[in-house]
Amino acid sequence: MALDRAGDASEFRYQVAVQRSPLLRPGSAPAPRLQAGKESNVALAAEFIDRVVIHPGQVFSFHHLVGRTTRRKGYAPGLELRGGELSEGVGGGCCQISNLLYLLFLRAGLDIVERHRHGLDLFPDHGRTVPFGCGATVFYNYADLRARNLGPQDLLVRLTVEDGSLVGRVVARCETGTRIEVYEVDHQIRRDGDGWLRENRIRRRVVDSQGAIVSDEEVAHNRGRCLYDPEQVPQ
Repeated sequence: MALDRAGDASEFRYQVAVQRSPLLRPGSAPAPRLQAGKESNVALAAEFIDRVVIHPGQVFSFHHLVGRTTRRKGYAPGLELRGGELSEGVGGGCCQISNLLYLLFLRAGLDIVERHRHGLDLFPDHGRTVPFGCGATVFYNYADLRARNLGPQDLLVRLTVEDGSLVGRVVARCETGTRIEVYEVDHQIRRDGDGWLRENRIRRRVVDSQGAIVSDEEVAHNRGRCLYDPEQVPQ
């Protein structure tokens, strides 16, 4: 069943989860042409996702909504991760959307049906606001991000660009009665041959309105090769 798109979102009043991600990472200096291309690509792809309603039992699919990113559709060259290296590609930068959606869906209580983790840790923690490994890479049409609504009510996905940031929200008609926390455990950075390996586990805890823990589960085990030397990072 195809996902509906809400014409009037005013009935969705309760914010279940929100996530914000700057389009220009602090401390980075990409080529202006590629940064402009990324921002244009993100804004274009976000339009295909904004206002989508996920009914109970339905599965959200990034590829089903966005499809292939081509010049014909208006996508521009931007930076993308390919074969373990940063390179230029049409539609580059759209993984920022899937990264944000993955964490947003975890915080909204959706069941992650398909997610492919990044195999690299691209930059040190300067400016990082979420735990390492809370991303999801997508590559049409092999690696998708899919999430199922297991709850009893419809969920509205809002995805907009505001003040230089990509902002995602999951909104419902009524309060859910729970609070969801996403956190990491067993984090470590260790030597691996001539390089460094970073590893952690991501867990999700559901807490009810009385403060009691309803569930606490592991949702991801991440490993990634560092593209920087942790010993050279200023403390």
